[in-house]
Amino acid sequence: MAIKKAYLTIDDSPSAHMRPKIDFLLHKGIPAIFFCEGRKIDERPEAVIYAIQNGFIIGNHSYNHPQFSAISLAEAFEEIQRTDALIDTIYQQANVTRPAKYFRFPYGDKGGLVGEYPTSGYGEEGTKRKNIIQDHLRQLGYQQPAFTNITTTYYREAGLLDEADWFWTFDTFDWSVNSAEPMYGITSLEAVYARIDEDEPEGARGLNRPESEEIVLIHDHDDSTDIFYPIVERLQEKGLQFSLPAELAG
Repeated sequence: MAIKKAYLTIDDSPSAHMRPKIDFLLHKGIPAIFFCEGRKIDERPEAVIYAIQNGFIIGNHSYNHPQFSAISLAEAFEEIQRTDALIDTIYQQANVTRPAKYFRFPYGDKGGLVGEYPTSGYGEEGTKRKNIIQDHLRQLGYQQPAFTNITTTYYREAGLLDEADWFWTFDTFDWSVNSAEPMYGITSLEAVYARIDEDEPEGARGLNRPESEEIVLIHDHDDSTDIFYPIVERLQEKGLQFSLPAELAG
């Protein structure tokens, strides 16, 4: 089994089950980045403090989890800044220096007026709007790590390594299992496993190939807590070796 370096990113935290997930990851020796919604930090600050004090990284996932293409630029800036301030406060309460500023857009919608990341481009107006938000992130100190070993052609050619926010190379689609609108027929844990085993690296399903590092997306949802654990275990069984970005790993 080939060892493949990967980064575990967990969206939509903190759920009511964040703390046991943290304990599970600690037991497995798996570091992770939790992209937290500001409204949920307000509800469960103690879970986020627990994550920080146990070495996990907290990223910004906006305050209300909107589609950024559906809100104004002023609202987009507020979504980012409000949660940024909350994360500063939560690190202070944890008595830990905030090590980096990482941002992920809800739904992968970068505010370019077309919803999730497009395969055919944003168009002139969408590109302009997306870039304004990217500039705002950079002005606040947000940047993604230098993922020099993500080599998948589609990912590099789409410019995803050049922007201020974190995207992902592999989506587990754990959220789809209990969704009223599942995608790609993923309605069971077995379907998630099947996706993990697919071998389409240029179709964002390349866990079988050791050449490129991976950014794995899974969610901290209450209704998918039961499948969170076996999915992470299956990813480890595939040979994924999770780590923090090099700038934090020391």
